Amino acid sequence: MTQAQTRLVRPILAAIAAAILSTLLPADSMAAQSASLTASFRPDELGAPATISVAFRIISNPPSSQTPLRSVGLELPSEMGIATSGLGLGNCLISRLEALGSKGCPADSLMGRGTATAEIPIGGEVIAESARVELFSAPVQSGRLALLVYASAESPVFAQLVFPAIVVPAARPYSEGIETSVPLVPSLPGAPDVAVTRFQMALGATSRGPGHFVYYRRVHGRRVPYTPSGLLLPSRCPRGGFPFAAHFAFEDQTTATAHTTVACPRGVHSGHRQRPQLGEGDRSP
Repeated sequence: MTQAQTRLVRPILAAIAAAILSTLLPADSMAAQSASLTASFRPDELGAPATISVAFRIISNPPSSQTPLRSVGLELPSEMGIATSGLGLGNCLISRLEALGSKGCPADSLMGRGTATAEIPIGGEVIAESARVELFSAPVQSGRLALLVYASAESPVFAQLVFPAIVVPAARPYSEGIETSVPLVPSLPGAPDVAVTRFQMALGATSRGPGHFVYYRRVHGRRVPYTPSGLLLPSRCPRGGFPFAAHFAFEDQTTATAHTTVACPRGVHSGHRQRPQLGEGDRSP
């Protein structure tokens, strides 16, 4: 083979190799975005209600190439059902939430609180903005539990968003999934749309702080406040711990998936029921 032929063959072989790799590699591995997921229980006691905290982070490469998030799906461990929890006893109407904000919803419809962080690349600089997020129970749709997500931010971009979510069945080792489509949020004139990079949500009320909220019930004719219980943890810890998964789709048609596992409570072996131990109430999650 002559030197000229060699120079011609090399780029052809490189192109063929690239084409083969593009068919073998999953779409997530070629995406500009990757994701990480964390989860925790408080308290971490089997067979008892708990507040479940989940958080994800979207990482772009390069950092200035953020692409708006268009949909999110979160899968919960098996036997951990939202319908059987002590949350969402009331229903919020989307019309009232859009008109009045969170004050337009019944107190007993609030299911969780959290924060979201978005980044906006402007003039070579990335500006971060945080928004308060609340999750409400909504009327059942087509036989499925429905939710409403309310996000409000003030600076540098003022925005109040309401978008629906729905609870769907999930294959084992999960039980249910929460799916939502994220609307595009315009930023400053001439700048790209807002891209969510961090999100944290507590399903259930925390004991104190910004995540705490109360419900009300009638006791002897009086309206009495109380802290609602969260999702009920199974009485048995699955082998390897409690699995969570999250799936993300972006405006540029790329996707990302993240997984995490919450370990069994201390002193509990996978696949076994919890046995009470001295000092159990003093454990940290």
